[in-house]
Amino acid sequence: MGCTCEKIKIRKASKIGDKAEVDNRPPKLSVTEICVIRNNWQILKCHVANIGVITYVGMFEGRPEMKEVFSKFRNKDVSELRQTGLLRQHALRVMATIDKCITRLDEPSSLIPMLREVGVNHKKYKVPPDSIQIILPHFLNAIKPHIEDYWCAELADAWTKMFELIIFHIKEGMVNTDERHRDFTASAQLIT
Repeated sequence: MGCTCEKIKIRKASKIGDKAEVDNRPPKLSVTEICVIRNNWQILKCHVANIGVITYVGMFEGRPEMKEVFSKFRNKDVSELRQTGLLRQHALRVMATIDKCITRLDEPSSLIPMLREVGVNHKKYKVPPDSIQIILPHFLNAIKPHIEDYWCAELADAWTKMFELIIFHIKEGMVNTDERHRDFTASAQLIT
C-alpha cells in the first residue's frame, strides 16, 4: 500500500498558475501514478472530513480574502465557520468530488464532463477561475501527516499532477461553457 516512488518518473516541477508555464493541454498521469494515488487515497479516506476542514482552514488562514469567494463564508471568522458546520459541509462536498475523480482517473469520458460541470457550477457562483488552484498546497499539507510514512517528492508530484488535471478541466468548464468545447471527451486521454 505504500508509495512506489522509485517507479514514478520525475518530471520538472512547475508552479500551478504560473503564467510563464501556461499549457493548453491537461497533464497526463502514468498508470503508476494513478495506482499510487489510489493506494494513498484508501488510507486517507477514513480522515476525509478532517482533511477537508484542515485544507480550508489552512487556505482561509493563509489567504483570508478567499472567504469572500464563498457567499456563505463572508464576514465570518474561521472559528465561527468551524462551529456552524458550514466549513465541514463544503469540505465534504469537495472531498466527495476528489473521491470521484480518483475513481475515474482512467475513465476520461466520465471524469471530464463531471469536472466541467463543477466548473460550470463555480461560474454560476462567480468564482474567479484563477482562484481554483489556490487549494492545492493546503490539500497537500492536510494529507501529508496521514501518509507521512509514504511521503516523497514523487508522491507529492503525482498528487500535484492530479490536481493540475482537475483544475484544468474545472477551469475549462468555467471559461468554455459552449457544447463543442465540452464534448471532446471521447478523444481525451488522461494516462501516459
